[in-house]
Amino acid sequence: MAGKFKLSKKMKKWILPAAVIFVVAAGVGGYFLWRQANTAQAAGASGNTLNTAQVRTGDLTLSASGSGTLVAGQQADLAFPVAGKVASVDVTVGEKVTQGQQLAALADTSALTAAVAAADLNVKLAQQTLDDLTINAPVTLAQAKVAVVDAQEALTTAQNSIKKTGMARCDTDTTEAYKDRYDFLKSSENEIVDNWDGKDADYYLNRVVPAKDETVKALANYVYCQGYFESEIVTSESDLTGAEVTLKQAEADLAALQANAGIDPIELAKAQTALAEAKVAYEQAEENLAGATLTAPFDGIVLSVAGEAGDTAGTGAFISIIDLSHPRVEFSVDESDMDKAVVGNAANVVFDALPDDIFTGKVVQVTPQLISSGGYQVLQGVVQLELADAADADKLIDGLNASVEIIAADAKNAVLLPLDALRDLGGGEYGVFVVGFGGALKLQTVTIGIQDDYYVQILSGLEGGETVSTGLVETK
Repeated sequence: MAGKFKLSKKMKKWILPAAVIFVVAAGVGGYFLWRQANTAQAAGASGNTLNTAQVRTGDLTLSASGSGTLVAGQQADLAFPVAGKVASVDVTVGEKVTQGQQLAALADTSALTAAVAAADLNVKLAQQTLDDLTINAPVTLAQAKVAVVDAQEALTTAQNSIKKTGMARCDTDTTEAYKDRYDFLKSSENEIVDNWDGKDADYYLNRVVPAKDETVKALANYVYCQGYFESEIVTSESDLTGAEVTLKQAEADLAALQANAGIDPIELAKAQTALAEAKVAYEQAEENLAGATLTAPFDGIVLSVAGEAGDTAGTGAFISIIDLSHPRVEFSVDESDMDKAVVGNAANVVFDALPDDIFTGKVVQVTPQLISSGGYQVLQGVVQLELADAADADKLIDGLNASVEIIAADAKNAVLLPLDALRDLGGGEYGVFVVGFGGALKLQTVTIGIQDDYYVQILSGLEGGETVSTGLVETK
């Protein structure tokens, strides 16, 4: 699996032959060359030899390898809106279909047709209710004005009818007349009672009891005329409060109607909502009626058929179709390669069943979460394949296993240097010892590009065919 860009950790000692002529560069490069030259002179007597390699021209690719499974670009599971007897099934599994093509149909659609008619009527009724608000707006506004006048009159009546503690019910003359009447009857009652011997029952029943009754009635009239009962006071106050609230509401209703051309905004909102809901129900009813005939929503291949003509179908999936003209591959790569699995990166896909065909595509989705698989942490994503023609689509079936290579970066016809020949000079600079005439070494600074585990791209400083030193090999 290709590695991420990083310098080799296997920095070898350099030992140069004693006869080498050195070209010393200034600064860090000059010191590095001087040190290597001394090392070479000390090692020359030991019989060590210099390893070399050629700079070549070729292609370099940084990629991540993983596995994947082909899935359809889209899938539709088609079902009838209601259960019923199947009139016809017009396709078979594996058959190619085009968008809009009839696939199957129910025999009896009378209930669905009736539902459309009922829904259409509900739309018309809801529309009429909405229209009536506009038509009746002048009448509604006039009624609101009358309601305000009635509320004002009711408030005036309630205000005039208010009763309070200490307020007399009758005028003074009437109250005093009731008082005098009570006093007279009470005096007469006392006289009659005084004349009773306490034994004569007829006297008691015919004189005492009537006298007492008259006195009680007279007292009740006197008390009644003196003021109002608590219940009457509470009721009058409640009536006044109710009249005030009614007037405020009537005035608010009138103001709302005047501001909306005589249409109650709340009733308008209700009517509009009812009409919208009725239209949705109508559209659903029409869709259900249309759904009694299953048609292909896109070009594709029939994946499954759940019955045949004459069968009773439920409301579950009856026919499924898939689109393999826009296939996708769901892939997994090791977490160490997550830097390469980036949306937009190119990908090469080879299916196990089609080893001679290379399909290309692009990463269109990467799941932002690692998944545990087989004891490893993997990153999952989706590659959208780019088919050259319909013939490629004909080769594919849902569920094919594949090897997936995601291309993070590549360089075509690039100058490539063996990684062992590259030296880190520090400060972001790199150098290479170029082998010249007679084995002489020259430190050449270079600009590098992408790198894998073996080669690094040279952007400037070297050309293909040059010989460079990669280190020493002991010969003793």
